[in-house]
Amino acid sequence: MKDITEGKCPFGFTADDGETSGQQASDGETGQRHMGMAKGLARDKLPELVKEPIAPGADGFPTGRCMCGSISFQIKRPVEMVFANHDAISRRRSGGVAMTVVTRASNTVFNGWGHLVHYPISSNENACFCRVCGTPVLTYFLAPEPMNGMAQLSAGALDSTEGLRLAADISTDEKPDFYTFEGDRRSISSEELKQMFAVRNG
Repeated sequence: MKDITEGKCPFGFTADDGETSGQQASDGETGQRHMGMAKGLARDKLPELVKEPIAPGADGFPTGRCMCGSISFQIKRPVEMVFANHDAISRRRSGGVAMTVVTRASNTVFNGWGHLVHYPISSNENACFCRVCGTPVLTYFLAPEPMNGMAQLSAGALDSTEGLRLAADISTDEKPDFYTFEGDRRSISSEELKQMFAVRNG
Protein backbone atom coordinates (compact mmCIF):
# COMPACT_ATOMS: atom_id res chain seq x y z
CA MET A 1 0.00 0.00 0.00
CA LYS A 2 1.47 3.30 -1.09
CA ASP A 3 0.60 5.17 2.09
CA ILE A 4 2.47 2.58 4.15
CA THR A 5 5.67 2.34 2.13
CA GLU A 6 6.02 6.09 1.73
CA GLY A 7 7.53 7.67 4.83
CA LYS A 8 7.10 4.52 6.92
CA CYS A 9 8.98 2.01 4.84
CA PRO A 10 9.11 -1.42 6.54
CA PHE A 11 12.83 -1.67 5.79
CA GLY A 12 13.55 1.73 7.34
CA PHE A 13 14.28 3.72 4.17
CA THR A 14 13.50 7.40 3.85
CA ALA A 15 10.77 8.65 1.53
CA ASP A 16 12.99 11.17 -0.24
CA ASP A 17 16.08 9.22 -1.29
CA GLY A 18 14.92 5.60 -1.15
CA GLU A 19 17.78 4.53 1.10
CA THR A 20 18.04 3.61 4.73
CA SER A 21 17.91 6.37 7.29
CA GLY A 22 19.05 4.16 10.14
CA GLN A 23 15.83 5.04 11.96
CA GLN A 24 13.17 2.64 13.08
CA ALA A 25 10.13 2.18 10.89
CA SER A 26 6.69 0.70 11.45
CA ASP A 27 4.60 -1.22 8.96
CA GLY A 28 1.63 0.91 9.95
CA GLU A 29 -0.32 -2.18 10.89
CA THR A 30 0.72 -4.02 14.04
CA GLY A 31 3.00 -1.49 15.68
CA GLN A 32 5.99 -3.82 15.40
CA ARG A 33 9.15 -1.88 14.61
CA HIS A 34 12.44 -2.86 13.07
CA MET A 35 15.54 -1.33 11.55
CA GLY A 36 16.57 -0.68 7.98
CA MET A 37 19.58 -2.95 7.55
CA ALA A 38 21.53 -1.69 4.52
CA LYS A 39 21.77 1.11 2.01
CA GLY A 40 20.88 0.90 -1.63
CA LEU A 41 17.50 -0.88 -1.67
CA ALA A 42 15.14 1.43 -3.55
CA ARG A 43 11.47 1.68 -2.67
CA ASP A 44 10.51 0.12 -6.00
CA LYS A 45 12.10 -3.13 -4.74
CA LEU A 46 9.88 -3.43 -1.66
CA PRO A 47 6.88 -5.70 -1.11
CA GLU A 48 3.38 -4.26 -1.03
CA LEU A 49 1.76 -4.29 2.42
CA VAL A 50 -1.96 -4.79 3.02
CA LYS A 51 -4.05 -4.72 6.18
CA GLU A 52 -6.37 -7.66 5.46
CA PRO A 53 -5.27 -11.34 5.55
CA ILE A 54 -4.73 -12.82 2.09
CA ALA A 55 -7.08 -15.69 1.25
CA PRO A 56 -5.63 -18.92 -0.20
CA GLY A 57 -5.43 -18.67 -3.99
CA ALA A 58 -6.56 -15.03 -4.02
CA ASP A 59 -6.88 -13.64 -7.57
CA GLY A 60 -5.54 -16.92 -8.95
CA PHE A 61 -1.97 -16.20 -7.80
CA PRO A 62 0.26 -18.27 -5.47
CA THR A 63 -0.36 -17.53 -1.80
CA GLY A 64 1.08 -18.72 1.50
CA ARG A 65 1.15 -18.19 5.24
CA CYS A 66 2.92 -19.10 8.44
CA MET A 67 1.63 -21.84 10.77
CA CYS A 68 -0.28 -19.50 13.07
CA GLY A 69 -1.67 -17.34 10.25
CA SER A 70 -0.24 -14.08 11.57
CA ILE A 71 1.53 -13.60 8.23
CA SER A 72 0.06 -14.24 4.79
CA PHE A 73 1.50 -13.39 1.39
CA GLN A 74 0.79 -13.45 -2.31
CA ILE A 75 3.15 -13.70 -5.29
CA LYS A 76 1.73 -11.54 -8.06
CA ARG A 77 2.80 -13.85 -10.86
CA PRO A 78 2.86 -17.62 -11.46
CA VAL A 79 5.77 -19.60 -10.03
CA GLU A 80 7.03 -22.97 -11.20
CA MET A 81 10.64 -23.51 -10.14
CA VAL A 82 11.65 -24.65 -6.66
CA PHE A 83 15.28 -24.50 -5.55
CA ALA A 84 16.79 -26.88 -3.00
CA ASN A 85 19.34 -24.97 -0.92
CA HIS A 86 21.82 -27.32 0.74
CA ASP A 87 24.25 -24.83 2.32
CA ALA A 88 24.79 -24.97 6.08
CA ILE A 89 23.06 -21.65 6.82
CA SER A 90 19.94 -22.60 4.84
CA ARG A 91 19.78 -25.99 6.55
CA ARG A 92 20.16 -24.42 9.98
CA ARG A 93 17.51 -21.82 9.19
CA SER A 94 14.94 -24.32 7.91
CA GLY A 95 15.78 -27.40 9.97
CA GLY A 96 16.70 -29.31 6.80
CA VAL A 97 17.14 -28.64 3.12
CA ALA A 98 15.59 -25.22 2.40
CA MET A 99 13.08 -25.44 -0.45
CA THR A 100 12.40 -21.98 -1.88
CA VAL A 101 10.81 -20.10 -4.75
CA VAL A 102 12.52 -16.92 -5.94
CA THR A 103 10.91 -13.69 -7.10
CA ARG A 104 11.38 -9.95 -6.81
CA ALA A 105 10.20 -8.57 -3.48
CA SER A 106 8.21 -5.99 -5.44
CA ASN A 107 6.18 -8.87 -6.91
CA THR A 108 4.90 -9.86 -3.46
CA VAL A 109 2.08 -8.68 -1.20
CA PHE A 110 2.24 -9.20 2.58
CA ASN A 111 -0.23 -9.04 5.41
CA GLY A 112 1.21 -9.13 8.92
CA TRP A 113 4.65 -7.83 7.93
CA GLY A 114 5.13 -6.48 11.44
CA HIS A 115 5.03 -10.03 12.81
CA LEU A 116 8.26 -10.86 10.94
CA VAL A 117 11.57 -10.95 12.77
CA HIS A 118 14.41 -9.83 10.47
CA TYR A 119 17.71 -11.61 11.16
CA PRO A 120 20.79 -10.43 9.21
CA ILE A 121 22.48 -13.56 7.87
CA SER A 122 25.13 -11.35 6.28
CA SER A 123 25.49 -7.79 5.03
CA ASN A 124 23.72 -8.94 1.86
CA GLU A 125 20.70 -10.88 3.08
CA ASN A 126 18.16 -11.02 5.88
CA ALA A 127 16.19 -14.08 6.97
CA CYS A 128 12.64 -13.43 8.17
CA PHE A 129 10.52 -15.67 10.37
CA CYS A 130 7.25 -15.29 12.25
CA ARG A 131 7.78 -13.92 15.75
CA VAL A 132 4.70 -15.84 16.96
CA CYS A 133 5.11 -19.39 15.59
CA GLY A 134 8.67 -19.30 14.23
CA THR A 135 7.83 -20.30 10.66
CA PRO A 136 10.65 -19.32 8.25
CA VAL A 137 8.85 -17.21 5.65
CA LEU A 138 11.41 -15.53 3.42
CA THR A 139 14.94 -14.29 2.88
CA TYR A 140 15.37 -10.97 1.09
CA PHE A 141 18.57 -9.78 -0.57
CA LEU A 142 20.10 -6.31 -0.34
CA ALA A 143 23.21 -6.82 -2.47
CA PRO A 144 24.97 -7.65 -4.72
CA GLU A 145 23.27 -7.18 -8.04
CA PRO A 146 21.48 -8.93 -9.63
CA MET A 147 20.09 -10.34 -6.35
CA ASN A 148 19.42 -6.89 -4.85
CA GLY A 149 15.68 -6.67 -4.25
CA MET A 150 15.09 -10.41 -4.75
CA ALA A 151 13.31 -12.62 -2.23
CA GLN A 152 13.38 -16.34 -1.49
CA LEU A 153 10.03 -17.53 -0.13
CA SER A 154 9.69 -20.85 1.68
CA ALA A 155 8.02 -23.34 -0.65
CA GLY A 156 6.68 -25.14 2.41
CA ALA A 157 4.69 -22.04 3.38
CA LEU A 158 2.75 -22.00 0.09
CA ASP A 159 -0.93 -22.88 0.24
CA SER A 160 -0.65 -25.05 -2.88
CA THR A 161 2.29 -26.85 -4.49
CA GLU A 162 0.42 -27.70 -7.69
CA GLY A 163 2.55 -27.09 -10.78
CA LEU A 164 5.83 -26.71 -8.89
CA ARG A 165 8.95 -28.60 -9.97
CA LEU A 166 12.38 -29.00 -8.42
CA ALA A 167 14.57 -27.00 -10.81
CA ALA A 168 18.03 -26.99 -9.22
CA ASP A 169 20.18 -28.09 -6.31
CA ILE A 170 22.11 -25.16 -4.86
CA SER A 171 25.39 -25.50 -2.90
CA THR A 172 25.62 -29.21 -3.64
CA ASP A 173 29.15 -29.29 -2.24
CA GLU A 174 27.67 -28.58 1.20
CA LYS A 175 24.91 -31.20 0.99
CA PRO A 176 25.07 -33.87 3.73
CA ASP A 177 25.31 -37.52 2.72
CA PHE A 178 22.23 -38.71 4.60
CA TYR A 179 19.70 -37.59 1.98
CA THR A 180 19.42 -37.36 -1.79
CA PHE A 181 16.75 -36.45 -4.37
CA GLU A 182 15.83 -38.56 -7.38
CA GLY A 183 15.77 -37.23 -10.92
CA ASP A 184 18.00 -35.00 -13.02
CA ARG A 185 18.23 -31.25 -12.55
CA ARG A 186 20.79 -28.48 -12.57
CA SER A 187 23.45 -28.71 -9.86
CA ILE A 188 25.31 -25.60 -8.66
CA SER A 189 28.12 -25.55 -6.09
CA SER A 190 28.70 -22.70 -3.67
CA GLU A 191 31.79 -21.61 -5.60
CA GLU A 192 29.94 -21.69 -8.92
CA LEU A 193 27.22 -19.53 -7.37
CA LYS A 194 29.79 -16.94 -6.29
CA GLN A 195 31.37 -16.93 -9.75
CA MET A 196 27.99 -16.46 -11.43
CA PHE A 197 27.34 -13.33 -9.39
CA ALA A 198 30.92 -12.11 -9.88
CA VAL A 199 30.56 -12.35 -13.67
CA ARG A 200 27.25 -10.48 -13.64
CA ASN A 201 28.70 -7.77 -11.44
CA GLY A 202 31.93 -7.46 -13.41
